[in-house]
Amino acid sequence: MRRVTAPWVMRFLMAAAAMVMLADRSRAEGDAVNLAERVIWAVNSGGDAHTDTHGIHYKKDPLEGKVGKASDYGMRLPILRSSPEDQVLYQTERYNEDTFGYEVPMRDEGEYILVLKFAEVYFAQSQQKVFDVRVNGHMVVKDLDIFDRVGHSTAHDEIIPFTIKRGKLSILGEVSTFNGKLTIEFIKGYYDNPKVCALYVMKGKPE
Repeated sequence: MRRVTAPWVMRFLMAAAAMVMLADRSRAEGDAVNLAERVIWAVNSGGDAHTDTHGIHYKKDPLEGKVGKASDYGMRLPILRSSPEDQVLYQTERYNEDTFGYEVPMRDEGEYILVLKFAEVYFAQSQQKVFDVRVNGHMVVKDLDIFDRVGHSTAHDEIIPFTIKRGKLSILGEVSTFNGKLTIEFIKGYYDNPKVCALYVMKGKPE
């Protein structure tokens, strides 16, 4: 005997499914808004201003015409592990033939996260571009070889938590006096030039 589902049951199930989908969408949108509100500073290195799919607004590179060179060489390539809307954050970059960096004014104490975005769009093997990253003199990324980490034209993020409390910066187990500015430096090494595609600072802890 074939079981027949009453029309009202079908309508109820369809309505319930729609409510679940709406709740999931609202939750995702809420998470994006929450993330964007926590970001205090963001820059699209070597590129123009961009608002990503999380609502984070990246400013145009403030180093333009001052330090290093901007490159959009990556614009000809699709970037793996990145949404189509946000590939531009990995397709442009700033590099320099010497050490260079950004200064971020930090007024409030608390817990923060620094996110650095990279993609290797030029070299097709490891040991071609290798460099370090320092924050206020602390080594936070050592011997970064983007191609060795993820391959060619693939998004790679470095996530660095830190805390500012009572005039002290605590980062990766080290502590130093904090003067109100976060200095992020990309250190020239033996293999080619240091670079960065985009970066931001946000309040909170890694999840």
